[in-house]
Amino acid sequence: MTDKKPFDKEHPTKIPFEELIKLINQKCDYKFAIVDNEVDEELIALAKKEGVDLKGYKHVIEISGIRHSEKRHGKQSKDREPLSIEDYLLVPFIIRNRDKVSVSTSKSKRHKMNLLVYEKQIGLNYYYVEEIRTGNKSLAFQTMYKRATKNPSEEGL
Repeated sequence: MTDKKPFDKEHPTKIPFEELIKLINQKCDYKFAIVDNEVDEELIALAKKEGVDLKGYKHVIEISGIRHSEKRHGKQSKDREPLSIEDYLLVPFIIRNRDKVSVSTSKSKRHKMNLLVYEKQIGLNYYYVEEIRTGNKSLAFQTMYKRATKNPSEEGL
């Protein structure tokens, strides 16, 4: 019997979003979830200004993206406000009810990525970042983190 690779991209498995979140700390085959099959008109218009047509795109999350975020911003990280499983479950809400969204470009040494950066205040400030993947017409989970809300009276100090 051969040992399966943790991420078998040759045979991806679509699973429900809530099930994907439960797999964060487990070894499993390559898994993904579709968070939303449609991109709203505001995102389409915003991306069009940057030369990207988002018609026909969908919001997706891969288990590898969540694991990456968990390592950098989860319980084992040094973040002051580490992410919990409950925070990941807020992703669909953040996408649909964002306070702000912007297009950004990541200039890594390996390749350039167009990103959507969502902001939502739910007690804390949540930041959710998606990579615009033109090859498979998807907006894929890149990272997520949260920060304490600044008190307006402390800003001048």
